[in-house]
Amino acid sequence: MLGEYRDDLSACETSNHSYFAYLEVEHIDDLHQELLAKQVSVIYPLRNQPWGQREFGIQTIDGHRIMFGQPVGMG
Repeated sequence: MLGEYRDDLSACETSNHSYFAYLEVEHIDDLHQELLAKQVSVIYPLRNQPWGQREFGIQTIDGHRIMFGQPVGMG
């Protein structure tokens, strides 16, 4: 569950982008395509990483970064 503090400045306004989440998912390629179709801002392209994860990252409308990953070879 993510929360919100309505009186706080957004990450875009403060330029503080250190707050982010990393979610491990299944079927990452399908999720990536679904988010692209919804015109979500993808800031890190989908790719296999040397540490064994297939990952991509998005930016929310508030400026927060969320990373999605799946172990390479799964799903």
